[in-house]
Formats: sequence, C-alpha cells, structure tokens
Amino acid sequence: MNELDASIARLYRLSALGTKGYRRRALTELAQVIDFDGALWGTGHLDSQEFHSVDVLGVDDSYPKALAKYKTINPFFDQLKSNPAVTIDMMDVVEDDSFYSSPVYKAFFSQYSVERVMGVLLPDENTGIMSLVSLYRFDRQKPFSKEDRLTLQRMVYHLVQAASHAYFLHLEHKKNTVNNSALAICDRHGLFFEIQPGFMDLLVPYYSKDSLGRMPFLLKDGENSEAKGKLQVKTEPLGDLLCVSLWETSPMDLLSAREKEVTQAITKGLSFKEAAKEMGVAPSTVSNHLYKIYRKLKITSRTELAQWVNSK
Repeated sequence: MNELDASIARLYRLSALGTKGYRRRALTELAQVIDFDGALWGTGHLDSQEFHSVDVLGVDDSYPKALAKYKTINPFFDQLKSNPAVTIDMMDVVEDDSFYSSPVYKAFFSQYSVERVMGVLLPDENTGIMSLVSLYRFDRQKPFSKEDRLTLQRMVYHLVQAASHAYFLHLEHKKNTVNNSALAICDRHGLFFEIQPGFMDLLVPYYSKDSLGRMPFLLKDGENSEAKGKLQVKTEPLGDLLCVSLWETSPMDLLSAREKEVTQAITKGLSFKEAAKEMGVAPSTVSNHLYKIYRKLKITSRTELAQWVNSK
C-alpha cells in the first residue's frame, strides 16, 4: 500500500472514532500527504454561499469570518464554483504579480500570512450542501505542485465520504433511541448533512417537497417539541451540528414527565404506596396522576396500561 492509499485508509478509521473533532483530525491526516501551513474545511449550502460549519488548522480562528467578509473581491471562490470537484490554484485564477498587488491580498490574505492558495469545492446535488477544502502556504517561494493538486483532488472525495461515514455510524448507534423514530444530522440553520430514508417519509406528508433541502421548521436545541402534523422532534448537539429525531406523536407523548414516571412505576407492578415511596410523593398523588393517564390514553385499568406500554 502506498502512502496515499494508507492515508485514505486512516481517514476511515478516524471517522469510526466519532464525529466530534473529526474534521480537524482529518486535516491533520491530510498534512501527511500534502505539505501545507494552514487549511480550512467549510460546509454550507449552494443557495446561501456561506459556511454554516467550518474548521481551520494552522490559521487563526478568525480566518473564516474574514474570508466571508472579503468574498466579493476574492476571485478564487467564483473559480471554484465554476469548476466543481476540480482542484484550483490561485495561480490558475490570477498571475502572481496581479495577486500580490490586489486588494484581496493586501486586505485579507497578507494579514494571515497566506501566500499560496489551493482548494477544491465539492457540491452534493441531492442536498445542496457544498464542502470546500482550501490549503495554504506561508512561503511565496513554495507554490503547490501538480502532484499536490492531484493528491488534494483525490483526498477531498475521501475526506467528505469519511465524514459521511462518521455521521451514519452515529445515526445507526442512536436509531433505536425512540421507538419508530428516524434521524437526521443538520447544521443549526436546519440544512441537512445526512438523513435516514424514514426521516423524509415522515416529513413529506406534512411539508412541501420543494422545501425539504433543509428542516422545514425551526429547531430548538436540546428540547422535545411538536411540529406540524403532530410530529415529535428532539434535537441533540453533535459538535457544531445537531442530531434530530423525528417520530409521529403517540398518546405517550401527551403524558407529562411525572405521568410517564407513574406509568413506569405502575407497569412494574408496584402498588400506589410502593410507587409513591419510589417517587417521593403521596399515594394520593400517584392515584390522581393515574386517573389522568387513563383519561389521556382512553383506558380503564392497569392491565390495559401494561398492554398499551408493551405494544409500543
């Protein structure tokens, strides 16, 4: 196995460690096969042309915001968009003399000691998500070589695929968290990164297909909430992304936290007194909650409650 193939294999092993910090680890691995001083891996949406998730290596954390600030005078990104999945060097866009005397170099790149720039923009037509990997050198006398370009072009595909693998491993690990739920990973703007097929099956009956490149409603971080069409939504942080669980509302979702606690105690076979002791409340409180549970679930006995819970 040559050095490049070995590096690609390590990317997929890194992805198995989880999504947190994966992209920085992957950029560090990329440095084993391409010599660079700084790097950026940004992900966003083709429509917005903004990064909604970004990691840097070797450059200041303020770099992504500055990059966005000066994008209107930066010819590099336009060239990347015109040549998707192709490695572009700044030298392909503008001659060195013109670049080093340009406003974007003087106002932006020089402030971060960036003298050489090379990158690839990889769009996903199905989701509208774009991934940009840019590499930088701080020595003007060290331009990127043709071999560097070919290596980056091959590696970017595997960087993105390994990231996708990491997200899918996370979804598989969590998919049984809620019965009959489906999961998706999206950024905090609601743009999808990865989705399980069943997730879209739940959304389509209630939302226009035209709006489904992103979550069609606002997400509340860390909260359970109800969406249109009586869909239940739960969001959990996943690094700078969110893992979203979606399932159809059931009568159990109508129960309060205390009522669910009572249901759990009663279906274990505890008496009112035993359940009250376990929960730290009065037996009459358990009885009152149980009456409300029966009414919400339209049942009349402990036996029916146990049958209902076991059927879910």
